[in-house]
Amino acid sequence: MKIWIDDVRHWWRMWSVRVNGVGLFVIGLLWFDPTLVLAVVNMMPPAVRAALPDHIELAVGALFFALAMLSRLVRQPKLDAKREDSRNGTA
Repeated sequence: MKIWIDDVRHWWRMWSVRVNGVGLFVIGLLWFDPTLVLAVVNMMPPAVRAALPDHIELAVGALFFALAMLSRLVRQPKLDAKREDSRNGTA
């Protein structure tokens, strides 16, 4: 039974991994200092602040999750080229 994706050594080149990394960083910041959300929201103009959902931190988490899923569906030509190079033994 195979548990890894093909060419797992190129995991760091995938946009889905990068988006998840940024999302994890943002969530880690918010977990470490929850007042950051209030500071950012208070810097916004009142019109923008009124348009935000009540629980913006949930929306941010959902946005990063959705972006990671969508980015996995996008073709990445540079990643495909690196995979081919490593399969052919040139990288």
